[in-house]
Amino acid sequence: FLWVYSNEVESHDERPAPAYWCRFVRAGRTVATGYFNRHSLIAGRAVARGDVHDLGRLLEDRLLSAFARRRPLEQERSARIVFSEADRLPGLVIDLFPPYAVLQSNTAGMDLMLPGLTEQVPTLIERVFQATIQGLVLRCDAAVRRLEAVDLFRRVAFGDPAAMARVEVREEGVRHVADLVAGQKTGFFLDQRDNRLQFGALVRALRPERVLDLFCYSGGWGLRALQAGAGHVTFVDESREALELVARGLAANAVGPGRAELQRADVFDFLARQPDSYDAVVADPPAFAKSRKNLPQALKAYQKLSRWAWRRLKPGGVLFVCSCSHHLTQTDFLDLLTAAVAKEHGLAHLIYRGGQSPDHPVLLSMPETAYLKCVGLRKIEGP
Repeated sequence: FLWVYSNEVESHDERPAPAYWCRFVRAGRTVATGYFNRHSLIAGRAVARGDVHDLGRLLEDRLLSAFARRRPLEQERSARIVFSEADRLPGLVIDLFPPYAVLQSNTAGMDLMLPGLTEQVPTLIERVFQATIQGLVLRCDAAVRRLEAVDLFRRVAFGDPAAMARVEVREEGVRHVADLVAGQKTGFFLDQRDNRLQFGALVRALRPERVLDLFCYSGGWGLRALQAGAGHVTFVDESREALELVARGLAANAVGPGRAELQRADVFDFLARQPDSYDAVVADPPAFAKSRKNLPQALKAYQKLSRWAWRRLKPGGVLFVCSCSHHLTQTDFLDLLTAAVAKEHGLAHLIYRGGQSPDHPVLLSMPETAYLKCVGLRKIEGP
């Protein structure tokens, strides 16, 4: 097991601290070592089977194993080098953006290890990847931390904050600009890497004149389309800070004037008033289903987005729709897209199905680690 729910706990130590590392005992036998948080629905998270006598050594071994699974890593290549439960380090995420790193703790138990991790991680990264870390950011500001009853915070452990707010992330010929200090999540969505590359390959083949990038954030999809030969990309996001990152990305890639348009707007409002048609549309929204209880409302939102994006797509055009809600299964996602196209009296070819990039591995015994879904549709012409 990896998780222990609060209703499965028969007894626990009455310690004053809200969270602490412990042994999980069943029928008098230690079955696992991990940490416990009496305030969380997921009260226990296991890190290792059986009893562990040297916790510091265990964490170092876990980090080294996770780093080794990402090798070989090309020079200056950014990657997620620790992915929480999938790397048997529940609650911990580490993203590498050479020469910087971002460390994210999402649980009270992993917070207890932050002082040691702050010192240990840069040294281990240098040992494994031969990359000297010039700055480390602690991004402990994910909303999920509220379920753990711990504060949200972000802090620069060391390094130049101004430099880390304008980091250049290179991805197969495209330069992106990321804000590691105050940007969304850890600053850049590394999990969409393979899906963006696939989209770029389709753009290269289709040579679309007009592309629409919805919920664009720093412009990952649209910049890839421009690099692949798209004539013009419209970037839409309601965040001013996100569009500033797009503008910097356009400058970093020397995109000529007239090839891009930035629209600060709510995506649904934009689609409602926008009469134009596009050869390719990407809709990559934030997670609509943040918990199982709001899944019905999330399904309606995904279907509405898909229908309105479909209306903006020219016959023969390509629509990419994504979901990062792990509560929404791949089957349910395909079903809602099927219903959305049918309600628009359309027909589509399913041309692509993708998930998170390999540096975000899926643990077979834990379906929650398979969260990202990306579906590509081609609009069939004719009645």
